[in-house]
Amino acid sequence: MLIPDDELEKVPVRECGERLVSLRGMHPKIFVDGPKKDWCRSKCGHLVRESLARKLARVAQSLPPAINLLIVDGYRPIEIQRVAFENALKRAEKKYPYHSKVKIVEFVQKYVANPDSYTYHSTGGVVDVTLIDVNGRELNMGKSKHIADKRISKVAKKNRTMLINAMEEQGFVNYPLEWWHWCYGESLWAAEKRKKHAIYGKILLRDLKKFL
Repeated sequence: MLIPDDELEKVPVRECGERLVSLRGMHPKIFVDGPKKDWCRSKCGHLVRESLARKLARVAQSLPPAINLLIVDGYRPIEIQRVAFENALKRAEKKYPYHSKVKIVEFVQKYVANPDSYTYHSTGGVVDVTLIDVNGRELNMGKSKHIADKRISKVAKKNRTMLINAMEEQGFVNYPLEWWHWCYGESLWAAEKRKKHAIYGKILLRDLKKFL
């Protein structure tokens, strides 16, 4: 179920203060994709909350011997998110020149978090992941972004099912428009799990040292 950002903003947050830890070297079956010069990645992407890191280690351990877990992105500062959102708006405006500004913003924020609304990655409780083989090649996960899209191949469906089962077994919640996007401890997780409150709030870049 897709929960609108304005609803997620209403979820109470009781920041537990849990620190951010690096996923580099966390587990022999966890690999971290290095920072790249694109529109949303940052040098902080290897960081996640400590409990989430432990859960990812258990996810990796549960995978078949020839399959590993690749971390694409974790903690993402608001400053980086703002650049990502603004770039996405520019692309959408060029692609849909006759749409209103409001409609374009509504469309874009389904796939790129609005920095002025609820921002998933800034909590340190969200991670983008995929599966790779022992040679570092990504498994076929299908081109469709929606996790439940039935138009993907049997191979892609099998691989997605493997990832879904492993992540859900550890209590992660998926953002349905992106099969790679998984949450724990933040507001989407709290809403889906019907918790009274989230335990992870957004971490601003200026406060990052307090969580390391």
